[in-house]
Amino acid sequence: MGVFSLAVAALLAVLVPVTGHFAAYTYVRPALERVPDIGAGLISGLLLVYGTAGIAGNFLGGAAAARDPRRTLLVISAVLGVTVLLAAGVGGGSAVAAAALLVVWGLAYGGVSVSAQNWLMAAAPTRREAASALFAGVFNAAIALGALLGGRAADRYGVPGPLWLGGALALVGMVAVVAAGRTRTTVGRDSAESRPTTRDDVEDLDDLDDLDDVTERVRP
Repeated sequence: MGVFSLAVAALLAVLVPVTGHFAAYTYVRPALERVPDIGAGLISGLLLVYGTAGIAGNFLGGAAAARDPRRTLLVISAVLGVTVLLAAGVGGGSAVAAAALLVVWGLAYGGVSVSAQNWLMAAAPTRREAASALFAGVFNAAIALGALLGGRAADRYGVPGPLWLGGALALVGMVAVVAAGRTRTTVGRDSAESRPTTRDDVEDLDDLDDLDDVTERVRP
């Protein structure tokens, strides 16, 4: 039950920020069109820069996730949330500011999938195939849900709406990552407390008894 709870928490930590990303990114082009210095041709170039930053973020995120996937996803969710919220207010800004935000956005989101998958595999080391299938399902569901929620937000609040929603969800995802980390700590503590005594444990106790006997014999 503990491992199941940890896996569910990890999947929620994936679902929320990915939903937020696609709620916002679906409307990134209309958001860029609001910037005075950006024309249609420049938007294509900026999206190319975003994609390139995403590739770099995938490698950087993978390297960080190899050491600590949960903390990596925590940092990514925080950076992603703040960046998307700043992008929501870039309509009256400059092309340079928009380009900088897109680079940071791409770097952050590029590391989401690799760090989340590494974390989920670590959460369920004996059920990697099932965890991988669940990860793919949750990820695809988050894409669809993000587009749906982004559309609703755009209908109600205009172009900035999906970006505000996406940034907020990414920050909520950070809370989900923290909660999942606490779940893992609880699971590890419960597992240690409930672990049955093994033969090695008994042998270790026998060794300690032998050591006590030797100590008594050599004591003056």
